[in-house]
Formats: sequence, C-alpha cells, structure tokens
Amino acid sequence: MTKAVRDNLHGLAGVTASLDQPASSDSATTLGDLVAPSQHDWVGDIEQTMMDDQLHGALDKLNDLQREVLTLRFGLNGATPLSLQATATKMDIGVRRVRRAEEEALTLLREDTAVLAAREVA
Repeated sequence: MTKAVRDNLHGLAGVTASLDQPASSDSATTLGDLVAPSQHDWVGDIEQTMMDDQLHGALDKLNDLQREVLTLRFGLNGATPLSLQATATKMDIGVRRVRRAEEEALTLLREDTAVLAAREVA
C-alpha cells in the first residue's frame, strides 16, 4: 500500500456523521432514512425452523385424522384456519367427529413431553 493511499484511508477514518442529520442541505430526508434495515433475520429464521420441527414432530405422533383436523382447524402450513363446520365439510365427515378428533389430539399434545419442554422454552 502506498503512502498516498494510506493517508487517504487514514483521513476517512476521522469522518463521522449522525444518522439524524439531513442527507443534503435542502432535504428533509435524514441519512438514517437512506440506510435500509436488515431484511434477513437469521436468528428468527433458526427459531422458526426449530419451532416448525417441534410442531411437525408432535403432529407425527397423532393419527392421520387428528393431524388433518388440527392442520385445518388451526391453519397450519400457512393455510387459513377453518371452523368446525368448514373442516367437517372439507373432510366429508361430521362435525362431532371433527370435534372429537380435535379434543383427542389436543389432549395428546398437552401430555407430550416434547411439547411441554417447548412451551417452557418459549
């Protein structure tokens, strides 16, 4: 590195600016407005992935009917939650059967040690 380049870099180190200062003399926009926030929250992504894995692990312990009822009723996998009647209609079964499957599934999940551990961490 040449002395001229080193001197220029050294001079830049002393330049500071407040993010609250205007971006230009005739602008209401501040420097902070021009700095884009980080769009990628990798810690949140990891936490979400872990929660999804725990959810799928818990759902895997249920029978097919219970898993489908909970998926439809609570809008899992990004779907819109459905009412008891809409779930029954979609599954072509009775409302009582949907209600019973949901109650059984929730009881099993409440007693599942992995679910209990996840609730304590959250």
